Amino acid sequence: MSEALTYGPEAFSLLQEQLAQTTKLAQSWQQKAEALQHQIEQLLRRLYGPRSERLDPNQMFLDPILQAAQAEPTTEPVAEVTVKATVRKKARPHGRAIIPEHLERVEVLHDLPEEQKLSGDGKTLIKMRDEVSEKLAWKAGNWYVLRHVRPVYVHPDRQSESAGVFTAPMPDSPIEKCKADPSVLAMVAIKKWADHLPLYRQREIFSREGIEVASSTLEAWAIDPILACEPLYDALKDDVLNRPILQTDDTPVPLQVVGRGKTREARIWVYLAGDGPPHRFFDFTPDRCKERPTRILESYHGFLQADAYSGYDSIFKARRTILEVGCWAHARRKFDVAKSSALSESLEMMSRIRLFYKIERQFREADPAARQRARESEALPLLDAFFERCCELVPKTLPSSPLGKALTYALNQQEALLRYVTDGRLQIDNNLAENAIRPLALGRKNWLFAGSETGGKACAIALSLIQSARALDLNPYEYLLDVYRRIMGHPVCRLSELLPAQWKAASTDA
Repeated sequence: MSEALTYGPEAFSLLQEQLAQTTKLAQSWQQKAEALQHQIEQLLRRLYGPRSERLDPNQMFLDPILQAAQAEPTTEPVAEVTVKATVRKKARPHGRAIIPEHLERVEVLHDLPEEQKLSGDGKTLIKMRDEVSEKLAWKAGNWYVLRHVRPVYVHPDRQSESAGVFTAPMPDSPIEKCKADPSVLAMVAIKKWADHLPLYRQREIFSREGIEVASSTLEAWAIDPILACEPLYDALKDDVLNRPILQTDDTPVPLQVVGRGKTREARIWVYLAGDGPPHRFFDFTPDRCKERPTRILESYHGFLQADAYSGYDSIFKARRTILEVGCWAHARRKFDVAKSSALSESLEMMSRIRLFYKIERQFREADPAARQRARESEALPLLDAFFERCCELVPKTLPSSPLGKALTYALNQQEALLRYVTDGRLQIDNNLAENAIRPLALGRKNWLFAGSETGGKACAIALSLIQSARALDLNPYEYLLDVYRRIMGHPVCRLSELLPAQWKAASTDA
């Protein structure tokens, strides 16, 4: 009787139910194991792996083999960390920079014109003495001292109404009564923001040359002249925002909190002119609130190409004159991340995206009209097939998985990702803006953080001028040196003449 009950229909149904529950539990654990395996592989890739996202067509034949090899247990050596105590050194007193006597002196004479050497009553002024001002100067690999000699004249008749002291003015400098010539100020700025050399390392280089400069003085030499270029920075901003196409991106910058010995995350945004001279406008903000790009773009009209940062959504909804353009590099990156958990599907979608870029390479040198026709005839059918395949994979994919997130990103951005087909001037991705902001990421590894919001603003101004000049194949030192020498006396109504594109055109004509 008991055996009949054990192997009866009721027991069989119970076993089937237990098997279904066990299978469901196994699938759940399998999904969790895949998610954890994906996290481990991403951490290992971040620590030891390459950062390139380039995909070779032959890679899809090797990835299953490599994936099986990576599944074998490996042991990573644990690095020993030694913590050393730091002792705060007492700050040394400092004053005006002392110019060494051993440096070469080059005299520059600033004399009054001959007609100004005559007083109002026609008498010749008498030279009384020379006013000498020494400024530390620099040219490629050579330190020297500029001796600005200015003859001082007085009227021969001290009782005359024209009596007084007359001398030629000193050349303009972005820092008044500074011991450093604009050539040195430009060199310090270029080494800091173009060559990523922190100020303390520059100070050590100066010291090896026998030139002792206080840290605070060197900081003033770097920041104050750049802040004096703010009117030119505003003119560059207006030039960029008047373009019909913009690309934008942002990157974090640690900002020192005064008095707390800590840093918090600030932000630097780049706005790149996608049509016309490749000027770059950088903006520093103490946070990443959506009000920051809204403030910059409040009067903009045209195309805006960016990543899917949620802060832009309110801009696109509130301002119908701004058209969102998606970035296929960001969409592809999502599938690249999902390779470790869904290899075949991710490689398939990346291969489809690869075809879009192949068409772009073929028509890269074509005019915008021809490029648009090629996109509509060749790329648009492939794009439609891509999104149809996304819709097919969504029901089969867990939404929280890396592949599910990649599919959701692509479908949510479908309208923006298709917009580049409508205008031949548009780019398929936002890589130009990412490349423009890359020098900041390199410099951040050297100077580590911004000391204040003023320093962050100076960084944004310097990057705007220097990176715009480099994008036009200009020597950034020659450009910044000329700006420093002219900015204080240049008419505000003609500031556009100092913009990198106009400056290059004037230099070529000259």
